[in-house]
Amino acid sequence: MLVSLNSEVLGELSDFLAQLKSEDFADCSPVLRTSSIGQHVRHILELYDCMLSQYESGIVCYDDRKRDKRLETDVAFALAKVKEIQSNLKLEDKEIILKMAVGTDFETIRSSYNRELCYNLEHCIHHQALIKIACNQLDYLSLPSSFGVAKSTIDYVKSLASSAN
Repeated sequence: MLVSLNSEVLGELSDFLAQLKSEDFADCSPVLRTSSIGQHVRHILELYDCMLSQYESGIVCYDDRKRDKRLETDVAFALAKVKEIQSNLKLEDKEIILKMAVGTDFETIRSSYNRELCYNLEHCIHHQALIKIACNQLDYLSLPSSFGVAKSTIDYVKSLASSAN
């Protein structure tokens, strides 16, 4: 279930990227001011990539990522990375040690692969919500209503509609 939810949200990101003009991807957004849509996409993809590439070691550190500029400037490269991530999500749940920088030290927290899938899902949706705001002035895009909306919110709105009938 977690793999399919992540794959679905990444599929929405892929569909979005396939429509986006390169200049709207790489240039700073007037709405976001100091960042571009591409920078948000890079951030999403690099956290997924950390989780997957560090899975074998059992220690995941999201602070230890590449920050590959091509992911924020080259739509085709970002699209290929989405597909790569989607095809590698199905891994066995196991204990993961989450390592995070705290100043000059590191803290470690016990987690699991499935918990990190949950985190990446919510993180992706959060950044998609920011991307959606940045795209309000791009009238050539067609985004699904679910883009950037938590699955629990979608279910809640559906329950309201069904109880009103």
